[in-house]
Amino acid sequence: MSDRFVRWGGIAAIIFVVLILFTAFSAGSPPATDDAIDKIRQFYSDHRGILLVSNMIALFAVPFVVWWAIVFREVVRRDTIANALGTGVLAGVLITAAAAMTGGSLNVSVVYLDKGLADIPDGVLRVVYEGQGLMFGATSAGLVLMALTAGLAIRRTGALPAYTMWLAFIAVAGNLVSMASTLDAKVGTIGFAGLLSFTLFLLVTGIVMVAGKATPAAAAAAAA
Repeated sequence: MSDRFVRWGGIAAIIFVVLILFTAFSAGSPPATDDAIDKIRQFYSDHRGILLVSNMIALFAVPFVVWWAIVFREVVRRDTIANALGTGVLAGVLITAAAAMTGGSLNVSVVYLDKGLADIPDGVLRVVYEGQGLMFGATSAGLVLMALTAGLAIRRTGALPAYTMWLAFIAVAGNLVSMASTLDAKVGTIGFAGLLSFTLFLLVTGIVMVAGKATPAAAAAAAA
């Protein structure tokens, strides 16, 4: 595996982090799922344009994180266990991407038709808003798998610096916390713990790969 190949994987991770953080915070602070329905309706009405654009950007970002996962799997490829852990990283990213895209599509479905928001009954709007929040909470399952297998792969192979392993385990903890956000609307905001810990791990890992501090299997074999 060439250094250029690894660097492009790191660049993909950095681009993804920038794009996904923009989509997460571009519309400001959204209402809580248990807020008054009029507040939720007003939020959608006031932010229709940015919500649609953010959803499109999130879709554009997905191939970047999938490519990072593919490259990461190759970087940690060593023995059978390391290979399985690398595959776990890719599987976790794919699960997360599917859940996030579903949540994003559900979120903008109520504003997709211009001026269609006024025709949506309060109860339906409430269910859609709660549903998209639960879908984003569901991304934590894939991220736990991704971060746990990434951390274990780094520990087993030494392919990346040890501090990236600890960031991966912090992302595991953050996304376990995020799972609890699905228990009740009053604790929904803790879901951001998973997103922030995941993006921190991905950003640092991407920088490490761009900086040439990752050791793919071929380089490790040559050094031995």
